[in-house]
Amino acid sequence: GDRGAADRHNLEASAHEKAMKNLNERAAKIIFRENNKRCGERMIDLHGLYVHEAVRFAKEQLQVATFRDDEEVRFIVGKGKHSDAGGAKIRPALEELFTEREVTHSLDPKNAGVLIVRLD
Repeated sequence: GDRGAADRHNLEASAHEKAMKNLNERAAKIIFRENNKRCGERMIDLHGLYVHEAVRFAKEQLQVATFRDDEEVRFIVGKGKHSDAGGAKIRPALEELFTEREVTHSLDPKNAGVLIVRLD
């Protein structure tokens, strides 16, 4: 029944939620940077990211590749072996993104954990 205490707790919870989101964003950037240290600029590794993060990085990297006038970009999305019983999560989300944007894409015939995007 203490409205003042409830308001204070609500503000505190909001501050914690904002801090959590900031830390998650920093973690995603670190994971992306570390995963891609040894990749060439036309190979993008999205392992270890949440789906929404992987989609955001994929959008950014598509813009970069388009600006560089690349013909092809490869996205390492994994095979879903470490996902729950539902299987792969990142690959279907990126396939949906590329289909919506009418970007030609296919699975690498030599590695089902890689999506090849054609930018011609």
